[in-house]
Amino acid sequence: MARQARTVIPGQAMHVMVRGNNRQTLFFNDEDRRIYLDWLKEAAKQFTCSVHAFVLMPNHVHLLVTPSKADSLAKTMQSLGRRYAQYFNQQHHRSGTIWEGRFRSSLIDPSYFLRCQRYIELNPVRVGFESSPQDSTWSSYPSHTGQKVEPWLVDHESFWKLGNTPFERQMAWAGFIKDGAPHWEDRQITEALLRSKPWLSDILAQKLFKDRPDQLEIRHRGRPKKENAEFAAT
Repeated sequence: MARQARTVIPGQAMHVMVRGNNRQTLFFNDEDRRIYLDWLKEAAKQFTCSVHAFVLMPNHVHLLVTPSKADSLAKTMQSLGRRYAQYFNQQHHRSGTIWEGRFRSSLIDPSYFLRCQRYIELNPVRVGFESSPQDSTWSSYPSHTGQKVEPWLVDHESFWKLGNTPFERQMAWAGFIKDGAPHWEDRQITEALLRSKPWLSDILAQKLFKDRPDQLEIRHRGRPKKENAEFAAT
């Protein structure tokens, strides 16, 4: 059976996940994690992908990126995946694949962007790996709250709208993270990602895919409200 084509729209954010083969460990130490991030930064720059958020878990990675071209995401992930696999096998004296097949990806509605970023940065807490996002050394949360800036990260337009100054944005983001996310929202994001389907509002879905309904196999009730309106009310 032919592989299903990925839904990639240049300039639109994508939620990406890669997992270790058979859920095996991908990062044994901080050196592994720093090398992965350094090479992610290099690949993203080379193939013109803006990286907005990340989290490195022991056996999987979540990214939130915006590709500038239709092939930017694929080239970034392929380059990073090959390079890190070669390093990992040499460093840890093993051979064979380290990845569980192709990376998963989900096109994200711009009005849902901050919710997806929250999903990623709360991942260590959601799975019980950390007790709070403040404890997450290897995620973009410290950068978004001013604790440890990663200058190579690119803040999305939605994040900039949280405040007029870096401090205002950092405080607004910390509050949004503290509020947590409803279970149904986490479930929707997870389902869309695992099946590489878009996570879109009904309005945008019909606009983008009215001639390709197969791309919208996953449909949900209770879509979240527009984020800008939510923050304006708080």
